[in-house]
Amino acid sequence: MALLSPTISEIPPAPSFLMERPDAATILREREERVALEAKIAHLHTLHGTRNRGNATVIVDSAFDAGVQLRTRELAKSPAAHTASHVSLQRHYEGRGALAQVNALMWADCEISPSSPFHGMPAHEIAGILLARMDAAGIPRPSYILYSGRGLWCVWLSRHPLTARVQTRIRRLLRCLWGEAVATKKDTFERVKAKAAANASVWAGMDLDWSVGDMARVHRVAGSLNEKSGERVRLLWPESWADVQRHDLETLADAVFPFDREEMRTYREAQAAKKAAREEQAKADGQPVTPRRPRSHSRGLWGAVEGELISVLGLGPERLARMGLRDRLCFHIAVARARSGMGGDADSWAAEFAPHVVGKGLSQDNLRSYLRPVDKRLRADEAGEVRMHEGRAVSPLYTPKLAKVRTDLSLPADVCDELGLTLLRPDAPTRTATERSAARRQREGATARADHAQTLAEVARLTREIQAATDLPVAEIARLLGCSRATVYRALDAHPAVEITATEQDQTISRGVSETARYLKGGVASPAAPVLPQVEMPVPAWVEADPNPDLVQFYRWEAEHRPLPDGQVHADHGDRLQRLFWHFLRARGHVNSWMRQHVRREAIESAIMTLQGEIEDGKLMVGLPTEEPIFTAPKPRPRDWHRCGRAAPTLH
Repeated sequence: MALLSPTISEIPPAPSFLMERPDAATILREREERVALEAKIAHLHTLHGTRNRGNATVIVDSAFDAGVQLRTRELAKSPAAHTASHVSLQRHYEGRGALAQVNALMWADCEISPSSPFHGMPAHEIAGILLARMDAAGIPRPSYILYSGRGLWCVWLSRHPLTARVQTRIRRLLRCLWGEAVATKKDTFERVKAKAAANASVWAGMDLDWSVGDMARVHRVAGSLNEKSGERVRLLWPESWADVQRHDLETLADAVFPFDREEMRTYREAQAAKKAAREEQAKADGQPVTPRRPRSHSRGLWGAVEGELISVLGLGPERLARMGLRDRLCFHIAVARARSGMGGDADSWAAEFAPHVVGKGLSQDNLRSYLRPVDKRLRADEAGEVRMHEGRAVSPLYTPKLAKVRTDLSLPADVCDELGLTLLRPDAPTRTATERSAARRQREGATARADHAQTLAEVARLTREIQAATDLPVAEIARLLGCSRATVYRALDAHPAVEITATEQDQTISRGVSETARYLKGGVASPAAPVLPQVEMPVPAWVEADPNPDLVQFYRWEAEHRPLPDGQVHADHGDRLQRLFWHFLRARGHVNSWMRQHVRREAIESAIMTLQGEIEDGKLMVGLPTEEPIFTAPKPRPRDWHRCGRAAPTLH
């Protein structure tokens, strides 16, 4: 009898007690995670619809260190989207630096603090109160309200994705939604104030976060877990993501702003009619009427440059053609207007400049094409675009330096005198970076070096007195003296303690600091500040020839505050000082980049300190050069000397 293989149905089932079944807690947790993932994917697809520009930024950790850029088709299958805790409201290029598309028109982050009257109230009841308040204020209901685990997020989504050009208007819309009164004329102030109060009443009793008004803002994803409160982020209104309603920008603006677009158009027409009536009356009275131009100083440096360029434009097409300045002059005017915020486009610029430059060889169409690149970059800047340069985001505008504009135009001196130009003169004085820094420090009220030296001596003296009387730490002493802890340490290093013994009649006297030492019977005290010489400190020739002008002044200051015994002068030991200088410069590893100013100043300071110690001890310090030849610095490129504004030194 042949053996038949048993079928599947003939295999007896395993006993139920042998099968491992998950417990109820595991089943509930898995179900919760599955529902949370479905809610997360639905939220991402609602916020970032299909066929959108740019990327959605998702944050996968609470430290905000790992931001992942995802296309729309990746939101459903990417592991980063499944583990995301936050998502961007808008879409961007290059991380969140360049805005690509606007999805959310308005949003609000309502925190519920322990002091809030809504604290402890169920989240869905708070959402109902918000919706009722919005209906009373005439504000359209948001697309969705999200419970973030500790507060509520209200988001209004756009019906159609908008370009980045509307971001300025959206920022203004947000401030009005949160209850800020926009700037206005006196005759409309009461209406603006009333509308701001109505908008602010929507958020009464809640801690509205005013710091979330940037276009790179992210908010929590539905289904994620708020690690601070331990609660799950969820949708409060509407009941499902399929019921989300979207809005038009104009509808929201008419509801949130104190005036709609039609009222603003009527208001501007009325103001223009009043201005025209005033001008007609002035003409009837025989008074000259000059169109008002924005004051150049209110537009900054490039507003003033634009004013001088307009003066040059008034020379006429024939004279500008002989000077060869027609196209370049118009280009720089357009760039100055773009940089100062005056705006415009290639068509308006060409129409304005044409009567002054159009002539033989240059038509208005040629001029329009010539100015088109400036127009294109200005539009990109207004849209919020940026360009990456050496790892950082920069404006797409043309940004020539003022020296470049002077060089391109090369206006003759007689023309500058005729027009009264100051910024565009080729011989205009220019300040070095050091001079600009010194002027800035003077404007900010910084302490001069000589005064600062006496201040350090006083800080050192007071610090030692406090340390001798108390056991306060340095940080607390710095707070008492009104300075930083680093200043205290620097003062102690600059003015080391010396052993003294004083009687009741003895006094420690220094220039600028006089303190009776009758209570000192021994111990330490700061030495007296050295008396500044009345004659100018001699400077070695090799320091005078240095390409950094500040090194001479710094040498004098260091030599004055580190005097040599027996009236000796540092310049008398010039060769030794120069050997020490190049030794410390080479020890810092900056010989090949020896033009760096701060490195050379550190080297000359170390050289003067070492020379002072050698002369006081009467012997050369071990490990330093003795008779080795003076180091010859590498000859820098000619443009380096031009940047320093000094002739190349002759070192031997």
